[in-house]
Amino acid sequence: MTPEVAEALAAAIVEILEVSAFELADLVEPTEPPADALGATLVFHGPPSGTMRMWIDVAEARAFTAAALGQDEPTPAALADAIRELANMIAGHVLGRVWTDVCVALDGAVLGAPDSGAAYPVQLAGEHGRIAVALEVTP
Repeated sequence: MTPEVAEALAAAIVEILEVSAFELADLVEPTEPPADALGATLVFHGPPSGTMRMWIDVAEARAFTAAALGQDEPTPAALADAIRELANMIAGHVLGRVWTDVCVALDGAVLGAPDSGAAYPVQLAGEHGRIAVALEVTP
């Protein structure tokens, strides 16, 4: 991942959390995902084409869902929808910021456990937990 993409990822997460969830976030040193982290993978097609992977702490996911959807106690379905939408928002933000003159199609985000062996180099801590992201572009 290039420094430009890493900076765009961090900026996107900060902006999305601030606007959608009224929450501040700061860059932190990368760590492995906790056992209960929620993961999402999103494939995009362009140029560029590639994959964005993310994980989010459960408490952060609940707080984001509650704020973004206005639900005090989000249902599992609402939580899943919010995580998929967060992945879409991050990917769209970054791709539009770094590759300004192209049209990129996003597949729907797929939920699943994060890959504990994979690197998630961009990690931010919000008020309720971490969000970690990796974006790989295929040549």
